[in-house]
Amino acid sequence: MRIDVVTDTYEPDVNGVALTLGRLVGGLRMRGHLVHVMRASERNGSFNPGETAMPSLPLPMYHEVKIGLPSADRFRARWMKKRPDVVYVATESPMGASAVKAARTLEVPVVMGFHTNFHQYMKDYHFSRLETAAVNYLRKLHNRAGMTVVPTEEMRRTLEGMGFERLSVMGRGVDAVLFDPARRDASLRQSWGVWRDEVVFGVVGRLAREKNLVTALGLYTRLQREFPDCGMKMVVVGDGPMMNSLRSEFPDAVFCGMRRGEDLARHYAAMDVLLFASETETFGNVLLEGMASGLATVSYRYAASADMVLDGINGLQAEKGDEEGFYSAMRRLLEDGEMIRRLGKQARRTVNSRTWDSIHDRFEELLASVAREENGTGCARPRGMPCWNAARFFCRTFIWERKTARRTNAGSF
Repeated sequence: MRIDVVTDTYEPDVNGVALTLGRLVGGLRMRGHLVHVMRASERNGSFNPGETAMPSLPLPMYHEVKIGLPSADRFRARWMKKRPDVVYVATESPMGASAVKAARTLEVPVVMGFHTNFHQYMKDYHFSRLETAAVNYLRKLHNRAGMTVVPTEEMRRTLEGMGFERLSVMGRGVDAVLFDPARRDASLRQSWGVWRDEVVFGVVGRLAREKNLVTALGLYTRLQREFPDCGMKMVVVGDGPMMNSLRSEFPDAVFCGMRRGEDLARHYAAMDVLLFASETETFGNVLLEGMASGLATVSYRYAASADMVLDGINGLQAEKGDEEGFYSAMRRLLEDGEMIRRLGKQARRTVNSRTWDSIHDRFEELLASVAREENGTGCARPRGMPCWNAARFFCRTFIWERKTARRTNAGSF
């Protein structure tokens, strides 16, 4: 298949969406598909072969995040020249919305991914009154696609209840070769000031409000205060707009900054307990990485946790929003080193077979099903257009293409 991917974020960005898309695109290419990524960027031109930079602006107060600008003309120019079998739109920015509009106009099949709970971020960034408007926008946009792919069955049920249509579930994988307890490094623990028997609690991810980091670090501080004779350490891996404020508020924590690849895996393996207190995830790749690294985990029971964790068997859970339950789980692990080891071993067994290969198979199947349904065996006319008007539409399209082909850089595979 010829597949175009539209996204605001992609490798080498460090976030869950970029990681997931990098894996999915790589898997499709390994299977022989022609995949082109159209990604938001502040610079013009192309990145690597198979990628095109699209106009964007940095998000105010969070410059690492790029928001793609409307680019319907560029999408139309490219897709009339190199028509894809299906377009995958991963983000709902103005660029993503314009991609859906352009694809629907040309009757190119569209699949969307629901990777981020943007509507839930409104509360974290003090825009609660806009949450309903955000939901309405997301629902309208996703319902224009032939399918929306969601990461869990729980998410499917939630979005169906909000009026989203044509939802299919595709989980996430983890690289259990990279994230491995065997990477545990005593010298790294020593650099954190950790004695051999101390319990290392850790958080990994983007240091931003929606990750609920103040709650996780605040509960750790409470644990320190109530159990001063128990050795413990808090390690924070990641970077983001809250780095300076968190350093100031929690000076006893060790802040390691952003880590990648084997270095990230080594940091996971040197921990004992992963705290995953975010309440706005669609999935949460961090949780699977921690489990693959042999860590005991504490998480709220939703998203990846509801999908993968069995409370007391391969991790500990609290109900979403139950800070006391979360704290109780942390305390249990502090007081029981054997439980940490038992949960970590079982967590590793749980995710060991959760490979990306199986996820790639599912993604390929979903894209192909929409492409077959909408493309059929011949040229489909634009949705809602009567047959007698289709010929006139394609004549106008051809004339428009001739006028714009010379002045538009549409990128290439």
